[in-house]
Amino acid sequence: MNECPAAVEFVDAQVVRPLRRAVLRPDQSAEHAEYPADDHPLSAHAAVRHPEPRDPEPRRPEPRRPEPLGRAHDADVVAVGSVLPEAPPWEPGRGDGWRVRGMATRPDSRRHGFGSLVLEALVHHVAAHGGGLVWCNARVPAQCLYARAGFVIRGEVFDIPGIGPHVHMWRTVAGDDGSSAPPL
Repeated sequence: MNECPAAVEFVDAQVVRPLRRAVLRPDQSAEHAEYPADDHPLSAHAAVRHPEPRDPEPRRPEPRRPEPLGRAHDADVVAVGSVLPEAPPWEPGRGDGWRVRGMATRPDSRRHGFGSLVLEALVHHVAAHGGGLVWCNARVPAQCLYARAGFVIRGEVFDIPGIGPHVHMWRTVAGDDGSSAPPL
């Protein structure tokens, strides 16, 4: 039997919101799964859909911006994440800041590399847009995912009320042409 491997693709914000809410904010309203910069023209949202039958070894394609996934395919989405233009809190005037947010993987699809695929696509998006400083508020249990992608911890653990302990993590990303990012 020929198995179709999982693939990451860029999608519209409304595709990532259901899983973002279900995994990260299950006890909060749908509005809490919407971020202010979701619709910013430089923002990107990545999703991994699980093919049937499930393939434990996802392929790492070159991400591109295809047509958004339709509602009929939303149930196939197993991992999501977003990257938005935003300066880090420790350097609010920085013009080349990018924030990774809403990284979520369905519990029954964890430990297959889907989160890494999503994060890799988001970092690639930053590189394609000139690079810069990429940062996040990482949940403490997710630190290893970010560390494997080259992120380092900044500061101490802090609590986000109603969500739990987090730590700032960051890394720099060069532009695809080797240049540094222009101001956003």
